Amino acid sequence: MRRPHPNWGHPDHDACGTGFIARLGGAPNHDIIEHALTALERLTHRGGVDADGASGDGAGLLTSIPDAFFRARAEEQGIALPEVFGLGFAFFPEGSAAEARTAVETAADVERLRVLGWRRVPVNTNSLGRLALETMPETWQFFVEPFHPARGAARFEWRLALLRKRAESLLPARCYICSLSSQTVVYKGLLTPWQFPQFYEDLRDPAFATTFAVFHQRYSTNTQPSWHLAQPFRYVAHNGEINTIVSNRRWLRAKERETRAKLAAGPWLRLLEENVSDSASFDNAFELKLLEGFSADAAMLSVHGAAGVRE
Repeated sequence: MRRPHPNWGHPDHDACGTGFIARLGGAPNHDIIEHALTALERLTHRGGVDADGASGDGAGLLTSIPDAFFRARAEEQGIALPEVFGLGFAFFPEGSAAEARTAVETAADVERLRVLGWRRVPVNTNSLGRLALETMPETWQFFVEPFHPARGAARFEWRLALLRKRAESLLPARCYICSLSSQTVVYKGLLTPWQFPQFYEDLRDPAFATTFAVFHQRYSTNTQPSWHLAQPFRYVAHNGEINTIVSNRRWLRAKERETRAKLAAGPWLRLLEENVSDSASFDNAFELKLLEGFSADAAMLSVHGAAGVRE
């Protein structure tokens, strides 16, 4: 009789906790968010907590954009959104918002896009731990319009990604754009699962209706927990460590000139973000494959196969 593997049935033999909720072919619904938040809370045991006992290693959601919700929020700011728009979500260190907004708007002009306006994301800090509160950035959203809507959604997504990359080269230190897309938005932070919906008031609004939600609870292993390293990232929620991360980063940087030429981009385009986790670099590489024209499944197979992921 075969003996069972010693880890079988043991709930804590891996790191992080992640999953997704989706309703295929269904209309957007707030139930998706509620189910995702419940699932996230069930993963509390999979995440790390700071020595203060209240600052989590990170929690977040990647969702489809709730169109009606953001049209209403934009209207409150005096912004009339076009049929197709991009939504950005950014972390700015306290006191740097004016300079950061100028950097994003400058990058948008160069990329032939238009920033229609900004929204300060409403948050509730009462439940935060000491470390999370001390390091908390300002949370901003911004709306982007294409100058040429007829060029299609795929081209707009490509242009938004280049806008974010160009903005990153201009932004003040410690600024971070969590997401910038016409299809998805990321809410995340240095939070525990139960703090997460208390902190982001948007998520409690019944009008925040989506077709899917990817959730992630982080257990930091080789990087210091921070607001920007919470997951999901812009495309993935990743559970595991990459055995060959140093080699992978070197190989990607070795292709920097070639990749920039393919994308008709200058030195401003950084292939990899600095001082980030394995998973963040994985997300960077996946995005580059998409920008080069790979389909999502081909990009994932290409990056995952080269990553030496331990699962």
